Amino acid sequence: MKKWMLMLCFLLFFDVQMIGGMRDKTSLSTFRQAGMPVELFQKMGMKAQDMEQYLGFWEDLKYFPVAGRKEAPKEVFYFEDTWLEDRNYGGKRAHQGCDVFGKEDRREYYPVVSMTDGVVETVGWLSLGGWRIGIRSPGGGFFYYAHLSSYEKEFQEGDAVKAGEILGFLGDTGYGEEGTRGKFPCHLHVGIYVKTQKEAEHALNPYPVLLFLQSRQKNFFY
Repeated sequence: MKKWMLMLCFLLFFDVQMIGGMRDKTSLSTFRQAGMPVELFQKMGMKAQDMEQYLGFWEDLKYFPVAGRKEAPKEVFYFEDTWLEDRNYGGKRAHQGCDVFGKEDRREYYPVVSMTDGVVETVGWLSLGGWRIGIRSPGGGFFYYAHLSSYEKEFQEGDAVKAGEILGFLGDTGYGEEGTRGKFPCHLHVGIYVKTQKEAEHALNPYPVLLFLQSRQKNFFY
């Protein structure tokens, strides 16, 4: 009797493990079909449930968010994975984004473009983000572009935006009252958020998104 019970427990455990493995494989296949770099996510320590949060908007992604200049065809942009690193302005907090720098520390030099099609949901000044704009893509991702030096035009909430459209120019605004500049080097802060059952704005690490876009589109100039 004990042997039969042990055998039954073993078979149940085996079935659970096998089903779980099949689900993981199915999920990974789904991610790959959407064009997601599964190996990159795994290298970053993300599991299938983490990757799933990117799936809704992944096919919306078209362009790296900072463009080079025609007179500098070999321009390279720099960014690191600073996800959840400590920040101090406005009190101790975690960095929920990724910062993109150009070779030139100059305002009004690098165009900032929309990574996706979408609709403008927020625009204007924030003491933390300076001149910023937030765009909701068709797949539900909210893309936040901050520290702009200026806007390309007078965007309004509800405006439709096309992927690759210039939103403004990379700058150094923020960390103070409206118009504050020069508190840090010129860069673009990129934030990505999705709606979940628990949070209206759940932050995702933009680093794998930026790596993906940079690798597939190396020469984009204005």
